[in-house]
Amino acid sequence: MYMKKNKDISVLAANLSGVHMEINGNREIILEGSRGVVEYGENSIKINTGKYIISFQGRGLHIKCMTDCDIVIHGFITSIEYIM
Repeated sequence: MYMKKNKDISVLAANLSGVHMEINGNREIILEGSRGVVEYGENSIKINTGKYIISFQGRGLHIKCMTDCDIVIHGFITSIEYIM
């Protein structure tokens, strides 16, 4: 896991068992290695990664972009939880 500063935005990146996630401040998540959306709502988005589910909580959450294995989530992110 590494963190770098880019002007006013902190970027946190982690590689978790084939899943790569970048967190840009508390407003954007870029997730590579997704296997689909489990739950989608304005306050909660849950993504299946195969081994576990990643739950994003916040306000005004929405999926900005999605491909077969990549997802970009925008909104005000308040927490991230890994569910086995």
